[in-house]
Amino acid sequence: MIHKNISQLADHFRRLELHAAHSGREVLRVLTDVVYENQAIVISDLVTELHENIRYLLDSLPPYAPPLNNINLILLLVENALTNGDNIAEVKSQLGSLHKDASDPLANRDRIANNLLDILPPDTVVYTHTLSETVLGVLLELHRIGKLNMVIVTESRPNNDGWDTARRLAEHNINVRLTIDAAMPAAIEFAHLMLSGAEIINLDGSVVGKIGAYSAARLCELYKKPLYIVADSNKINYISWRDFYLNPITTTSLGFYYSHPSLDITGNYFDVTPPHLINAYATEKGLITASDIPSLVSDTKVSLWLAQQMSG
Repeated sequence: MIHKNISQLADHFRRLELHAAHSGREVLRVLTDVVYENQAIVISDLVTELHENIRYLLDSLPPYAPPLNNINLILLLVENALTNGDNIAEVKSQLGSLHKDASDPLANRDRIANNLLDILPPDTVVYTHTLSETVLGVLLELHRIGKLNMVIVTESRPNNDGWDTARRLAEHNINVRLTIDAAMPAAIEFAHLMLSGAEIINLDGSVVGKIGAYSAARLCELYKKPLYIVADSNKINYISWRDFYLNPITTTSLGFYYSHPSLDITGNYFDVTPPHLINAYATEKGLITASDIPSLVSDTKVSLWLAQQMSG
């Protein structure tokens, strides 16, 4: 049986209403509800219901690493309980500890900002694209400590997340310029550097981001402006990802309602930036390069069941 909160979260995923970090927290919350509200007597029945609900979520999940990583954590917990013969009360207790052990996003943003200090020029002008909770938090911290002069944001069509970034920066009295995506070359040429978020950091260092991030990276290369990916380590994807790049741009998302048999709307919401266009990755663990990424997750275990679902 699909839990009502799972169904609601899947709808949010299909409409791309949640960003990667937020969706990771939501997955942890709703799967915890599935466990706590489950009436099963034995662990095997709980595992069966979890599998059913997770399959439903996976069918709608955009290419976001945090929710997949949190799904993996919960599966490992219940699979270990099944192996060890624990009872459901013990699983619920361990799940509560999992929430307490979850990284504090605010603390991570402060650490990431501090890790960037040595590479920022005086009166830094930053270019960014779309909306990233982590990038936004880092920019607010850099402003607080007096390292930020201005932020230039492109609107990030088709859902205009950049507007939200600009508004939230302005509300904190940060000098911010908002412009259209087509003005990206001028924006990047004026800035000192680009700070970009990530939906997924792959083990080879390539980064899945909101559409336009790759174009911005190529422009950074052209204008010789450094590009830093700003993300905590929960964005690293250590589970083989099936083809989830199936989030097409629609007439509705474009606000374009004309239809004709000869007219197709093309493109999707995500693109991939290769590692050679990225100077470094600013994480809570430090400023790292692509070659450092595999070591950060080398000890991470993966649920065999989840790996099979992702490869199917």
